[in-house]
Amino acid sequence: MARAEFGAGVGDFVVRPSDGLWGVGQNVTVTFWDAATDGNQHTDLLNTVSEPISSVTSDEYGSLPRFYGPDNVTGMWADASGGVRAYMDAHSITTIGGGSGAVESVNGMTGMVELVAEDVGAVPSTAAGTAGGVATLDENGLVPDEQLPATAAVVSSVNTQTGAVILDADDVGAVPTGTAVLLTGTQTVAGVKTFSSVPVGPASNPTTDNQLARKAYIDAAAYAGEWSPADHGLIGWAFDPALAVSTGLFPGSGGIRVTAIRLRSAASLARFVWFATGYAGGLQTGSWAGLYSSAGTRVAMTGDMSTATYEPAEQHGLGGGTISSPFTGAYSAAAGIYYVAWRMVYTAGTGPMMLAAESGAGAPPNVFGYTAVRRFGVYSTSSATTPPSSLVIASMENGANRFWAAVA
Repeated sequence: MARAEFGAGVGDFVVRPSDGLWGVGQNVTVTFWDAATDGNQHTDLLNTVSEPISSVTSDEYGSLPRFYGPDNVTGMWADASGGVRAYMDAHSITTIGGGSGAVESVNGMTGMVELVAEDVGAVPSTAAGTAGGVATLDENGLVPDEQLPATAAVVSSVNTQTGAVILDADDVGAVPTGTAVLLTGTQTVAGVKTFSSVPVGPASNPTTDNQLARKAYIDAAAYAGEWSPADHGLIGWAFDPALAVSTGLFPGSGGIRVTAIRLRSAASLARFVWFATGYAGGLQTGSWAGLYSSAGTRVAMTGDMSTATYEPAEQHGLGGGTISSPFTGAYSAAAGIYYVAWRMVYTAGTGPMMLAAESGAGAPPNVFGYTAVRRFGVYSTSSATTPPSSLVIASMENGANRFWAAVA
């Protein structure tokens, strides 16, 4: 940038009245402006070593030091706080950092400067290729042999040992063989090993009785010869729907129906699924579905199932078909027991006829074994128009109809 040089001229002094005479102004701070009065202060100034300054100070003789003004400014109004500003013209224009302009000093030296290698941080040419100097490179970019130091012809010691040296793992900072798990090769690992995260095995399945198995292998083995939810594009269900009775049952308009499902592994869930042997549509406001944890806490839900977004599609196919309703948002479920609860409000005879297990008895058994898990149930007197935030599992009734439900 082109900056004008100011100060250190024959007229660049600060004066002030003293006993009726004019005297020099010592150590006076002078600022610079673009107008005789008011205006804007020039603060983009540089001293002689290109350091930023916003003002200058007169010396003991009142002289202003040399400095550089703002870029492309050749005149400024000087203000020494005396009430009146004086106009200063530039002495010359200098391009800062551009390489033009007069040389003032070289490496801090003035006058007739003569530099040697040390002045510019270089090695004298007489030191190249000499003892105590620096090495040179040959035409191949290598240090010539004659400039390399002499090397010993034999090893004088190994790891500070001399004589007939025998090293072990400790001598070289290594782990003895047999005390570490190798990355490759056959090895027997003894003792109990605890992993901070689930180890990942190979993609192949075990072939002998004592080989560990992958999750995918276990999942497949668990349903060996049987159908699984995954075979039907589902994540979890109440039971194999092929075992249900072929004639569907109405869920009833009003109360909350409940079916338990079991997730064997964590999964992301996004949809409730049922099977209808027939459904012509027409669910009314107050219809909904919710997913509840084994403790009865709601973890996912649909919106109003009377709306187009959440109402299951009509089903008029021969033999029926799958119907479903999406969650309001996907849910990352851990493995465990969950309850699918739903309430459908409809005009008598128009609701979905839903697939169910054998439900001939007035109160078929819905609790099996030695746990208190109720596989099917109902809250017959509930009139909740939206999914409750929680269900009291202990208050679930032993419903007569055992409906099939699934999640996907």
